[in-house]
Amino acid sequence: MSRSFRTFLGVDLGGGKGKTTAVARLVVEDGHARVVEVSARAPGGGAENGHGSAPFYDHVLCGYLARHADGAVLGIDAPLTTTACVRCRLPECKTLSACDDPAVAWFRDVGARLLGGDGSGNGKANGHARVGRKPAITPYTQRACEVLLHAHHQIGPRETLGQGMGPLTARAAYLQRALERQFRLGDNLIEVYPKATLTALFGRRAQRYKRHPETWTTRAAMLEELSHDLRFDVWREGCLSNDHCFDAVVCAYTAYLWARDGWEIPAEHRHIFAEDGWIWFPPMATTG
Repeated sequence: MSRSFRTFLGVDLGGGKGKTTAVARLVVEDGHARVVEVSARAPGGGAENGHGSAPFYDHVLCGYLARHADGAVLGIDAPLTTTACVRCRLPECKTLSACDDPAVAWFRDVGARLLGGDGSGNGKANGHARVGRKPAITPYTQRACEVLLHAHHQIGPRETLGQGMGPLTARAAYLQRALERQFRLGDNLIEVYPKATLTALFGRRAQRYKRHPETWTTRAAMLEELSHDLRFDVWREGCLSNDHCFDAVVCAYTAYLWARDGWEIPAEHRHIFAEDGWIWFPPMATTG
């Protein structure tokens, strides 16, 4: 284990009030990660696999995570940093085309080459900005890591402040503040994305892991292939049919791999991702 943690918590976070949230807890035993708890409701009578005493509303979720914080790392499937424009504290806005912020400059330069937009509110055609064309990238709704995932690995994560994402990003920001005594970003708190993890581990099969006729069999095959490393003390079949519980397990397993293998932010543009935020997933070859 490259990083010394004993417990691995995964949260598939729901957005606004009442949105389903699931939590998984893994521990290391005999060199294996073991799922000891997974639920979309707080532990209690019959809480296992989505049936329990109360949903994971904020106070319930915070209480659960705080109780298990000792020696733990927490992986959350939600944006844990906000966009360059939202966090901007410059005395005046020079607009996207002239902004000095390193992340915005990255969008204009690297991001433009990756996705074919100029990052300044204009599209690009044949290398030249075209006024009036829909922008391909916007540093007030996206982060650099999301652009990179899409361009290099054809994985399109939900944009930090894209359509419908505001409540989820806001809730994630609140939870960070509420749990800052127990969890610190980059130390024992990381942002993860189940689809990216599964794509890195299983390739194109990951496209079938959710909302597909073969979802159940795809998930079962994935867990079977991971059984040398990931084992269940709870009813495994329960999370195969529950999107939130399955994603929570993947979040926790990603945190385990992050700790075990000592992942680091890529060296290229590291200073951008360190400030703008990074989504952690297993190393995989560039495909774009």
